Amino acid sequence: MTTYNIYFNDSENANDKGFELSLEEAKNYIKQYNGTSESYFADYKNGTVSIVDNETGETVYEEEIF
Repeated sequence: MTTYNIYFNDSENANDKGFELSLEEAKNYIKQYNGTSESYFADYKNGTVSIVDNETGETVYEEEIF
């Protein structure tokens, strides 16, 4: 089963959560917490949050953090 991690990026920094989620779980995590102070969302406001395939390193989804 393919697993996905959550990455946070802005013009100066990058962090990841170290998750091994399904794609649906990863999308739900972003939907639930984008715009809140949960985890790195507050630190990376106006940056991006991405879903990355743990095996290939491919970014499969990305949106702005608001």
